[in-house]
Amino acid sequence: MELSLPVLTALLRDTLADPRGVARRLMAMGLPMPARWMALALIAALSSLLAHLTLAMLTGGQGAAQGILPGPVPFAMLQCGVLVVTAGLVHHLGRWRGGQGRFADALLLVVWLQFVLLCLQVLQLVSALILPPLANIIGILGMGLFFWLLTCFVAELHGFPVLGRVFLAIVLAFFVLAIVLAMFLGAIIGAPPGV
Repeated sequence: MELSLPVLTALLRDTLADPRGVARRLMAMGLPMPARWMALALIAALSSLLAHLTLAMLTGGQGAAQGILPGPVPFAMLQCGVLVVTAGLVHHLGRWRGGQGRFADALLLVVWLQFVLLCLQVLQLVSALILPPLANIIGILGMGLFFWLLTCFVAELHGFPVLGRVFLAIVLAFFVLAIVLAMFLGAIIGAPPGV
């Protein structure tokens, strides 16, 4: 399958209408692993650029000076790390529950999910300039879309038939991960003075 602009547009549209079908199509493309890693690097770079552009627009260029975000390259590297960890969790936790998915496909689906969310962020940024209240609605819808697409992609990747169980497993995994990260950050930062 050629990844031209019309094909990407059709895949984006179909992702909203039939996410499991799109997941099947993406996995059936048989992209070599180097192409998947390149897609990861590209989407991380685009995410970093969009995040810095958004911050510059919202703060009048002062956000970068205040250190709200790391520079574009460190932010892109951080984004790569987050996506790889997410793909690893999708792969390993799904296999632990009896799924059949491969890491290469988990990586591809996570990258595609990030691309879909990136397109939504662009729409949100444009709407923030034209009609700010609409941007808030798009942000809320984006959160719901993230969980819906992740649920469908994980279910298709691992061959799980029941979406409700997959969704509950994802929510539980996020909850556990948040606790682990909070404990990790607490151990690094330490207790505040005087406690």
